[in-house]
Amino acid sequence: MKARNKKNTNRILSLACAVIMLCMSMLHFVEKAPVTVYAAGSGGIKGNRLPAGYVTEEQMKLANPWTEMNEGPLYNVMRKVRTGQRVNIAFIGGSITKGTISNGTRDESMNKKLPYVEYVIDWWYKKFPKADLYFINAGISATDSYLGVHRVQKDVLDKKPDLVFVEFAVNDKKTAHYKQSYENLIRKILAADSKPAVMLLFMSKLNGWSCQAQQAQIGQHYKLPMLSYGNVMKDLISKDIYTMEELSGDAIHPSALGSAVIGEIIVRYLDELEAKTLGEVSYKKTTAKYLTSKKYNSAKVLSCKNISIQRMGTFEATSKSRIFQNNLTSSSGDGNLSFTVTGKNIGILFAQQINGRGGQFDVYVDGKKTAEIDADNTGGRHNKPGAVPCYSSSRKATHTVRIVRNKKSKGKALTIYAVLVSN
Repeated sequence: MKARNKKNTNRILSLACAVIMLCMSMLHFVEKAPVTVYAAGSGGIKGNRLPAGYVTEEQMKLANPWTEMNEGPLYNVMRKVRTGQRVNIAFIGGSITKGTISNGTRDESMNKKLPYVEYVIDWWYKKFPKADLYFINAGISATDSYLGVHRVQKDVLDKKPDLVFVEFAVNDKKTAHYKQSYENLIRKILAADSKPAVMLLFMSKLNGWSCQAQQAQIGQHYKLPMLSYGNVMKDLISKDIYTMEELSGDAIHPSALGSAVIGEIIVRYLDELEAKTLGEVSYKKTTAKYLTSKKYNSAKVLSCKNISIQRMGTFEATSKSRIFQNNLTSSSGDGNLSFTVTGKNIGILFAQQINGRGGQFDVYVDGKKTAEIDADNTGGRHNKPGAVPCYSSSRKATHTVRIVRNKKSKGKALTIYAVLVSN
């Protein structure tokens, strides 16, 4: 009886060993088989605020598909921060750069809800905890590169940045005007006294709309480092990794999840770059040729307080904007404002209103109608700045500008924030 039990026990042990060996061989085979791993998102690296796990290696290649970009200036920034010198890092763009986050359907499960700028700032502090760092966020909602090229001197360049992130791919339009203003903005930053490194960011609406292709032409011309959230977002959605509703609550601004994806793209790129700075670097000079043409080299925002007003008409001095001080507002009547300004190129910065009172106004320069202002933003989410070019010439001169309400305009209100001038 004992011998029979012992024999049965041996058989069971032999069978168990055979099963274990078979399972191990199958596991060995599975480990060697190619497996696609999608990003699930851990929400942080070792508990800190840096995003991780949202983007795969393949998607990082989609975020940075451009080759032969000049990373030398970025290397210089990394080396400068290591030596303990003061390093100034600036961001210029629209509402996404300012920090607007929409409500996505997965945001409640996020550990952190931060805009991409905050993730980038965190990376610098965590990578260089003893560094002397200063950050400038010059993001203004609903603004484009046309206004950007006029305000960049005061808002960014006067603060002597070592690195500038530029984000206008969603707010610009696919026109020659915006291609020129964007290139002039980039040239103006590159020519600044502090000789900053420049990095371009390309955001995208959920429907795929973006000025990435147009702006990437500028970036490639100057061999600037560029990163595309749009490329990664499309891949995430097409592979059903995340839904549109998870990545954005309004189809334009990224959700907390979308912001984490952007943040990871940037900090992973910076991590790889920081590792390269320990080696030798070949530097390349920036091309002196324009892809479009030079136009806004001396562009600036001229306060209404600093223009020579000849006739106020129905306008009066107001303070409607905390960002752009000293405004002029006409609430009724025909407007009929007249002033002189000196420059080659002239534009008007104004408020687009959601209250239904905003009107349509005609702009005359030296007696000729040159542009129209539409101050009506009925149906929009908020009042926003609008900028319209009104005059352009190859010769610097003093011009008389007259602004009068169009006779067919139902709305009667217009607030002028400032005048945009370049020579």
